[in-house]
Amino acid sequence: MHLFFGNAPTLNAAINLYATVELIPRKDKRVILRSQDLNLEASFSSFKALPDKHPLELLTRTVKFYAPKSGLEISTHCQAPPGSGIGGSSALNIALHGALNKFAGARYSKSEMIDIARNIETQVIGVPAGCQDYFPAMYGNVRAVKPGFMGIDTETLPVKPKELTRHFILCYTGKPRNSGINNWEVTKKALDGDKKVIRLLSAIRDCALEMHQLLKRGRISGLAEIFKKEWKARKQLAPTISTPQMENLIQSALKKGALAAKVCGAGGGGCVAFVVPPGKKQSIMDELNIRGGKVLPFQFVSRGHRNQ
Repeated sequence: MHLFFGNAPTLNAAINLYATVELIPRKDKRVILRSQDLNLEASFSSFKALPDKHPLELLTRTVKFYAPKSGLEISTHCQAPPGSGIGGSSALNIALHGALNKFAGARYSKSEMIDIARNIETQVIGVPAGCQDYFPAMYGNVRAVKPGFMGIDTETLPVKPKELTRHFILCYTGKPRNSGINNWEVTKKALDGDKKVIRLLSAIRDCALEMHQLLKRGRISGLAEIFKKEWKARKQLAPTISTPQMENLIQSALKKGALAAKVCGAGGGGCVAFVVPPGKKQSIMDELNIRGGKVLPFQFVSRGHRNQ
């Protein structure tokens, strides 16, 4: 899709709501999979007995790919709320690949693991998966993900995570996202030549390019105006991305002095991100909590994926 819009970058950043995978080798061939977030556990006689279709399909397909020579136990956990739209599932996927890659002998580089993760996710969800959310989970920091003609590059931007944190709030609605925007449907409409969709995607692209230039200079001032323009275009692209509850949270925060807001991810639930003046951050957080939101304690961080 990026080829039709000038290979525009995606701007994102790592946060300290971590995803963890614990891998314990076994002396037999048995494979035991546990998801703390889904409260599910499954046991198989060996990796060859793992099915493709399963409630823990991402885990079963990924273990099958790495084809471990001995048995293992895997337990997964993500600190981000389920369906929050802030890349928690992508972070968990990167943690899973990092653990299995190390267990299997470190056969793949970080960039190769991102490609593998995206391709396996595509099999699981049944439509082409994006990969932009994998990069902050893998590499950390504030960054640009830059698609090109020979693959995807990534650039660390000279913005201090601690300073960026002072200007941001993440508020969870308490309800998982419900695909307020269907990226595959939007992609199909663009490829079919839908003029409105192309116009709005072009507006979003222009916002990304403008923000990239701002962050490349290490600047945060001016971020809110770009945020507002991007959110306006995204709402027109998919009006259901924002729910009445989200609109109430946004309007309440703006009245308290927030500079801009946008729904995270596919929307229809999940999180809202706010750009705020540091001096008003606490009062805006208090207002969001009073209004039924759940402000998430988080920080932007330089840390990416780590094996221990």
